[in-house]
Amino acid sequence: MQRSLVCSLFLVMLAVVNSANAWQIRFVETTREAGLLKPIEGIMGHGGAWGDFDGDGDIDLYVGGFCDRPNEEYAPASGPVANRLFRNLGNGKFERVAQPALEFFGRTSGAVFADLDNNGSLDLYSANNSKGRSRHEAGVRRDAQLRYSNLFRNDNGKFVDISAASGACPQTIRTARNIGVFDYDNDGLLDLLVLEDLFIKEPRSVLFRNRGGLKFEDVNKRVGLPDDIFGLGVAVADLNRDGRPDFFVGHSNRLFLSSGKTRYVESKQSQTVFAWKPIDREEWPCGASFGDLNGDGRLDLVVGLHFKAARNRIYLNMGIRDGEPQFRDVTTQTGLPAEVGNKSPHVEVQDFDNDGRPDIYFSTAWLHDDGSITPLVYRNTGVKNGIPQFASPREMKQGDNIVYFPAGPSGDYDGDGRIDLFLINWFRGNHSRLMHNESPKRHWLDVKVVGKTMNRMGLGARVSIYETNKAGDPQALLGTQEITTGYGYASGQPAVCHFGLSLHKEVDIMVKLPSGRTIQEDGITTNRTFLIKE
Repeated sequence: MQRSLVCSLFLVMLAVVNSANAWQIRFVETTREAGLLKPIEGIMGHGGAWGDFDGDGDIDLYVGGFCDRPNEEYAPASGPVANRLFRNLGNGKFERVAQPALEFFGRTSGAVFADLDNNGSLDLYSANNSKGRSRHEAGVRRDAQLRYSNLFRNDNGKFVDISAASGACPQTIRTARNIGVFDYDNDGLLDLLVLEDLFIKEPRSVLFRNRGGLKFEDVNKRVGLPDDIFGLGVAVADLNRDGRPDFFVGHSNRLFLSSGKTRYVESKQSQTVFAWKPIDREEWPCGASFGDLNGDGRLDLVVGLHFKAARNRIYLNMGIRDGEPQFRDVTTQTGLPAEVGNKSPHVEVQDFDNDGRPDIYFSTAWLHDDGSITPLVYRNTGVKNGIPQFASPREMKQGDNIVYFPAGPSGDYDGDGRIDLFLINWFRGNHSRLMHNESPKRHWLDVKVVGKTMNRMGLGARVSIYETNKAGDPQALLGTQEITTGYGYASGQPAVCHFGLSLHKEVDIMVKLPSGRTIQEDGITTNRTFLIKE
């Protein structure tokens, strides 16, 4: 009897342990198997983007880096490695696409794919951190230091450099970083916000209005944006719910809200909630990402720090008061540590284990003795008194070998419904890594929006998922997101909303377009990509 009771207790405990382990977020490196290891070996990577440039339904990959360092910095390569474009073959493997226009030597600090002419193909913007001058008389390093940002038009899968004619790559923007992509005036054409960093005299980030025909113009003065905005990362969302995009700029930590049809005003919270008091001159708030962390239908903000002891932050959206969204720093109440033992410049909010609760990824990782890594993904364990709670994959102890990656865009490259990562490496002794998500399978749904009067990519559409037959009921809300790209730091993501749905096999969808129109789809089966056309 006693032995039977002990066995029963053991089985119960084992079940509990297995249940807990079953919900752990797990990544396995597949860089070599995917054919990516050798082609990017030695690259001093900094920026990159996912995007289906050839329109075959599988997301492809662009990777860029800095090419002006001494040869030994690129080991095992013999010297600087140019930017690379890779086609996803749809079988877990990638092939290098040799396009001279894209394989340049620069100081690429960010990249994003976007359909800027609404023709159904993705163009490419590459932000380059030019020095504007070079001590080198000739060669790769001189070319890299003198190269400014580039815009490439997609002509049936072939990229053509239209930088000079476009107006979106002026040499007045030298130290370009992140690129925000959104339609600020709701004219159906995607505009570009190009951030310039602080490490130049009088930095000036610029909002470029898309005039059509891939022609752009500087509209800072017209829309009321000051000329002293500097930043590293950007996050975009309609926070004041007026149908127009707002944006947060990391490093200067400034929030700009839409006002009227085409104007912007700076939130007072730039000087209060988001004001940053650095403990070191190199402590820089960096990447930024919006996501509904506690399931209340409001988009919260997460900021990653570019500092050796990163004090990453979570700001909870408390709702709109006097026409302005109100945020509160709840970092210490969420379970995040006071600091992380290395830089965490890039950040994303994604449901990596498909349990229905968005997790937070920072571009930091444990590097183990066998060469494998464990990415720093804080798993969302639920909500306590309205505050989302997060758990680390392991304890960060003194003596751990902690590494970081400047960029790490997410995307489901093999279409299995689990969000993967591509971690872009900067340092000799490490390498860029394709991380396949092998967390236990749960139900999921990807939602894409194809615009007609709005931009074709659907950027700015707000997607909400509900339990079946309960669309619009706040108590039945399973998740809310906005379609966006270029968030975090130096990264571009697919224009899709990914929802983990745990055990839900069927859901209702409500999509609110920037025009105010709502589209509802009921009884949608999960475990697939669902396309909504305006």
